[in-house]
Amino acid sequence: MTILKADVVIIGAGSTGMSAAYELSKAGVDTLVVDKSSLSMEAAGRNPGGIRQIGRDPDELPLMVEAMQRWHNLPEELGCDLELREDGYLWVALNEKDIEMQRGLVKRDTKYGIKEYVLDLQQIQEMAPAISDFIVGGLYSPTDLIANPFLVARGYYTNAKRYGAKFLFNTEVVDLRMKNNRIDGVLTSQGEISTHVVINAAGPWSDHIARMVDVNIPLSPCPNQFIVTEPVKAILPPLLLISAIGVCRQSEEGNVYIGNTNAPGGIGGFSKATNYDEMTRTAANILKIVPAFRKLNIIRTWVGTIDFSPDDNFIFGHIDQVEGLILASGFSGHGFALTPILGQLLCELIVQGKTTLPVDAFRLDRFNQGVTEKKGHFAHQHMAD
Repeated sequence: MTILKADVVIIGAGSTGMSAAYELSKAGVDTLVVDKSSLSMEAAGRNPGGIRQIGRDPDELPLMVEAMQRWHNLPEELGCDLELREDGYLWVALNEKDIEMQRGLVKRDTKYGIKEYVLDLQQIQEMAPAISDFIVGGLYSPTDLIANPFLVARGYYTNAKRYGAKFLFNTEVVDLRMKNNRIDGVLTSQGEISTHVVINAAGPWSDHIARMVDVNIPLSPCPNQFIVTEPVKAILPPLLLISAIGVCRQSEEGNVYIGNTNAPGGIGGFSKATNYDEMTRTAANILKIVPAFRKLNIIRTWVGTIDFSPDDNFIFGHIDQVEGLILASGFSGHGFALTPILGQLLCELIVQGKTTLPVDAFRLDRFNQGVTEKKGHFAHQHMAD
């Protein structure tokens, strides 16, 4: 029995789904969001909130430039505090090969108006004396941002509701209905929803959703683990420090957040349990860079599941097999920064039939054309031995 109708059903209440719900409902599209849990319960709410321009894939750069403009205006647009700050990013280099790659990125990114600089060890230590001689330099972007992911999700949710979007939380998608190779409805644990357009933004569960209509999305779920320490006096300046072996930042309150940039081989799946081997490995790696963290006490850990694609680039847009199914997944740990532009692009795709920015590079069918390897531009792709 059909209980609801909607022009568009969004599966997944993460940052992408919420941004799309806001943009679509603001454009007058009857929109309904379905999530098996609640608002921003996975990677969207379990990340440090970094919004970086540095280290982006070339195909992402035009999107990221536009996203940054949207971010600066987003608190006023949503009418709420997002704890948005220009803290900056420091991507430390562990060897001269890293430095050469970073110099190439500066040359490339300057064309897009991105302000970033390659610093030597002395320059970095003048800015952040707690950083050790374990590094040789790094790429610094003073204009990169940070925001509170929970406040971002809540802001989008509140405004989407204000424009008429509907939400079904704690509701599992059981099946997708098709008629003549076109989406015809969504069957949920609460009943059926009549619709002809579905945005699959279910994160690491996107492949499960797509297989309901015989579409395979090559995703690998990976538990992304973070450590939070007790608050202490300022050790690092306001920045998000990222490297091949870990990521960390110190909040204004003094708590230190430490996480992995990519789990080592063999760690995957959906478990939310603390992996003590991984926690020890990540903490030990960060201590090589910031030894002053050594005596801090850990007060909690959290795990969010990330959906990795084969090339670490996201998967976006219509697919040929099923009319009305739109993909937005596989963000591989770097999707939060793109949140404002992703909602805009999804809205454009549905309302106008095309996007104002190029997105063909992110189509699913690229994997049928031999694209299988990571491109290596992202910080979280460079693993230490």
